[in-house]
Amino acid sequence: MYHTNAVSRAPTLRNGSDTLRLNALATVGNRDHLSINVIVHDNTDVNPFRLLLNAVDALAIIGLQDIRGRLPASRFQLTKYPSVVIDVDPAAAATDVMNLAASLCVYHGVSDVLRRRIYKEVTIICEFRMGSVKEMLGVSLRTISPDPDKAMSVSASNGTESTMAVSDALRPHFFYVHDAEALDYTDTMVTLMYSIMHLSRQSKTAVMPRTYTDPGTHWDACIIFPGDGPRPPRGPPPYLEFRWVIGTLRKVPDFMIQQRRFAELGIHFRIDDVYLGSAILKKGKPDRAVALNGNFTRATI
Repeated sequence: MYHTNAVSRAPTLRNGSDTLRLNALATVGNRDHLSINVIVHDNTDVNPFRLLLNAVDALAIIGLQDIRGRLPASRFQLTKYPSVVIDVDPAAAATDVMNLAASLCVYHGVSDVLRRRIYKEVTIICEFRMGSVKEMLGVSLRTISPDPDKAMSVSASNGTESTMAVSDALRPHFFYVHDAEALDYTDTMVTLMYSIMHLSRQSKTAVMPRTYTDPGTHWDACIIFPGDGPRPPRGPPPYLEFRWVIGTLRKVPDFMIQQRRFAELGIHFRIDDVYLGSAILKKGKPDRAVALNGNFTRATI
């Protein structure tokens, strides 16, 4: 499997080559607001597929940490696809940023850029407000010429040790469902990004409810979690905790790339040989009957 190197770095927000500014306001909760200013640098292309792979992994690394914890200026870079990087930089006066703000800025910034079909280097300036808390940060999506002779060391301060611990414990089973419909890779990746971003707001050791995640109108995929695994107090642990779900969703792109097929996917969440529950990544939106049956609740951020 490919891995992301998450390394602490000095903030390097760019300026001077701005060619286009796009503004967006995302409502991410009853009291949370994220304003986004996208600065497009038209001199360098960014591969959208590699960007999406990196974004899924970066969101999982951030999401497996305490969401109220702090992230220093960091670079996310896949060792298998090192030419596209995601740099997260706190505002000039700050040394770090809340993990929640970083997660929301990466998701909303990347998905907005792809929805607009902007395949150029960009800098995403974010202002996150949650009650009296205000965070300023920048996320840069860049193409670089990686030096194969310079290996990047993984920064423990970015929480990658706990991320690897979750990854090592998982033994998921992926399979294409019967008569699986083909999925667009962008729809697939954005749905994974959205799901990881949303689930990361919960306690990592809480039990996953019966629910579904739907990234919204622009994306033609969703994930349904039927809640069919052991649940307290009816069954013994381990249970399907949020951390196991996030860690497993992180592995989906690698499976689909190996199979050379993006299509509707069944997911069995497992720790070693213990079955924890299932999910299905499907084309389109959840059927209304499915969504309403069994007290399904839509996950919205």
